[in-house]
Amino acid sequence: MMQEKLPPIPSSINTTTRLHELDGLRITVFGLLILYHTGMLYVADWGFHYKSQYQSEPLANLMLWSNQWRMSLLFLISGAALAMFLPKHANWKTVGKRLAQLLLPLLFGMLVIVVPQVYIEAKSQHIIENLDYWQFWYAYLDQQSAEFKDHKTIGQMHFTWNHLWYLPYLFVYTLILAIFYPLLRCQLMQSIWHWLSARILLTHIVFLPIAGFYINGALLYADNPVTHNLIEDWFNHGRSFFSFVLGFALVQIPLLWGRIKTIRWCLLIAGSISYSYTLFAFHGGKLGDGVITESINGLLWSANCWLWMLCVIAWGQHWFTRSSPLIRYLNSGIFCFYILHQTLIIVFAYWLTPLQLGGFFEPLVVITLTALSCWGLFELIKPIPGIRVLFGINSRSTINEKLYLSSITRAQ
Repeated sequence: MMQEKLPPIPSSINTTTRLHELDGLRITVFGLLILYHTGMLYVADWGFHYKSQYQSEPLANLMLWSNQWRMSLLFLISGAALAMFLPKHANWKTVGKRLAQLLLPLLFGMLVIVVPQVYIEAKSQHIIENLDYWQFWYAYLDQQSAEFKDHKTIGQMHFTWNHLWYLPYLFVYTLILAIFYPLLRCQLMQSIWHWLSARILLTHIVFLPIAGFYINGALLYADNPVTHNLIEDWFNHGRSFFSFVLGFALVQIPLLWGRIKTIRWCLLIAGSISYSYTLFAFHGGKLGDGVITESINGLLWSANCWLWMLCVIAWGQHWFTRSSPLIRYLNSGIFCFYILHQTLIIVFAYWLTPLQLGGFFEPLVVITLTALSCWGLFELIKPIPGIRVLFGINSRSTINEKLYLSSITRAQ
């Protein structure tokens, strides 16, 4: 008797259905990132490329809320997006084009975009005194310059990617899954996948990843602190790649993925409790001494990370149920905003320092100027084909803009 052929990995979510919550979540997380990096100017005792004269210790309590999970959630969203992309574009020409969309902005960013950050950091720390910006930029590009002989970052080079570290990591993770994707589609793996899909429950999705994050931290955190060095950043790789794979896998179980929103209130309560514990531990609180209490502490920190990731996803599913011209417009520009935002934040803060606006008005002005500049530069760069690709803007941005503007016209 001929064995019945198994259907392919569930494709209803990959090939025909767009998950609108991913667009909304992407905008939300990148927006949170802009606020977070602005906060880094003002939070006391947290290292950053430049620090404002106005610093706050209580701000650390708010910053701690998203500190653990904001980038992990971004990698999860990226993995989910890749899961929807590969079934329709599983050829190396298209995958290569997608990888180039990451690599070109990264290279341009390292050579141009992050240079003002490096300059302001060096000036504020009195590492350089006699170079103006253009002289500094030339020294930065000259890999033999004496000014950088003690500041090498990549072998004998002194380039840096600063906040753009997400791009090389995403490049590597995308390449790995693209290479193994044919294996994931083979008959044996489909059999395994269907067996798992039939047995995995929502409770598994809530609790099992906590164990994964905990094991990663227990094995790697002590000896591998986060450095954003692509070659040696093992704890961060474990956390980020695990999140990326989770996103890739979860959206391929449509019924389970869609049910996350049904527990959004439970996740909000559980996340609030775990966040309360992280505040307790952050301020020196201890459950006790010994291996057991250390393990419980690690589990609670890991739970806080995953519960908030799930919570944001759940509320995103609840709120972002359909597309809109505004979401499409923002989604087309958010990558450009990400590339530009930290440099703009630091430059504006540096320029505003002599004005002594105070601890309330200065961050308000920095956020406002950063948001307006990101939007203005996006609009300025978007029509230029040879330039826009360097800022992560594709040709669909023009289409999204027309849809958005036409919807406003109709509304009027």
